[in-house]
Amino acid sequence: MGNVLIIDDDQSIRDALARVVTRLGHVPDTAATLAEGLRRAGDREVDVVFLDVRMPDGNGLDAIGDIRRAPSSPEVIVITGWGDPDGAERAMRQGAWDYIEKPPTVKTMTTPLVSAMEHRRQGRAAREAGGPFRFAGIAGGNPKRAHCLEQAAKAAPSDVNVLLTGPTGVGKELFARAIHDNSPRRGKAFVVVDCAALPSGIVESVLFGSEKGVYTGADRRREGVLLRAHEGTLFLDEVAEMPLSVQKAFLRVLQERRVRPVGGLEEAPCHFRLVAATNQDLVAMAAEGLFREDLLFRLQGVGIELPPLSGHIEDILDFAAHFATEAAHRIGLAARPFSEDFSRALLAYPWPGNVRELKNTLEGAVALAGGDDVLLPVHLPLHIRVCAARNRVTGRAGAGGREDGPGEGAWLSLDALPRFRDFRDQGEARYLRALAERFSGDVGRMLEVSGLSRSRLYALLKKHGIAGVRAS
Repeated sequence: MGNVLIIDDDQSIRDALARVVTRLGHVPDTAATLAEGLRRAGDREVDVVFLDVRMPDGNGLDAIGDIRRAPSSPEVIVITGWGDPDGAERAMRQGAWDYIEKPPTVKTMTTPLVSAMEHRRQGRAAREAGGPFRFAGIAGGNPKRAHCLEQAAKAAPSDVNVLLTGPTGVGKELFARAIHDNSPRRGKAFVVVDCAALPSGIVESVLFGSEKGVYTGADRRREGVLLRAHEGTLFLDEVAEMPLSVQKAFLRVLQERRVRPVGGLEEAPCHFRLVAATNQDLVAMAAEGLFREDLLFRLQGVGIELPPLSGHIEDILDFAAHFATEAAHRIGLAARPFSEDFSRALLAYPWPGNVRELKNTLEGAVALAGGDDVLLPVHLPLHIRVCAARNRVTGRAGAGGREDGPGEGAWLSLDALPRFRDFRDQGEARYLRALAERFSGDVGRMLEVSGLSRSRLYALLKKHGIAGVRAS
């Protein structure tokens, strides 16, 4: 038995869905607005959410991320009377389980609900049996990254090819190593090939190997990196940079599981597990003839799109703590805790370089800490400290100098510390007033700067009684 939340402003739809949910042995709950639905998803255990798109207080598609970030990370089934292909794509890219059009039939309501509930049941059973998929250095604090970990967990035991996508620095190599270390090939080689750094002119020789004398300067037989990955895992980083002229030969290796060195006559067995990574849109590249479509199909056994750090602050301190501990141990020091100011500075910075930038920053901070017992903002690069300072000043000045509760000075005295919820709510109110005043209530600009979804912004404005906001 599971819990199902139905968010729809149409009473008849809510009643119909509730009857189906009850008939399947689950417990229904309903909400007529996005704000109410978000509140219910946040304060109780929910397995599946049926979500309408056109709601009186916002667009349901904007709320998918907030719902998925609820404590129970429910699956979201979008139901809409205004279905369109772009809306369906947007919903799926934000983590929706399914996208169905109204009027829903018993079958269209039942099928995705049953499959989503079974997925939740099996996930719970797997966690109870063997624990969650873990790898040192990978945080799973937000639902998107947790979903990526779940996909990696399922892919790791097999030999299926895996394609990791996402912006530069999101930790694609970390995931590739995690998949290898949790696979039957963990005792064999993990070979990394940076396709963007392959030397022009001798790419095939580097990958496939070459015989002596096959080209000028080839004074000995050279073993290719593909053979080094035999029985292990081959990680092709920046696979979009592999030259078109080489892609056909590499595809043949994938198909035949044999490799022939340049200038050679004999083929050698070459069995490896392939994990590839890119920050490019390979589908678009294939459509433009810049990447072989048949190779793309072979890479896409399992596709995992990794989220950036930006917008997922729940991951930042987890990653930072791991990298700081790792850096300290590497130079023979004890791990140092973070000061409050250090943590706030990390959370205030947008991390455009993602996990890679965070890792390098923490390594530098540990190196600069010297004899200090804790990590302090002074150990961070200047641009990060500047960002934190601007963030603090903007928060006060934008609110017109009002102080509705404990400010930064409250942290200086333990006796003055408020309850966390009170401090958070007061900070939210000051931030939202500053945002509304700075942009004269222009919702479009407020959404752009804050990074909030439209539904979440409206819910917070209502919560704190902030008026004078106009739609855009």
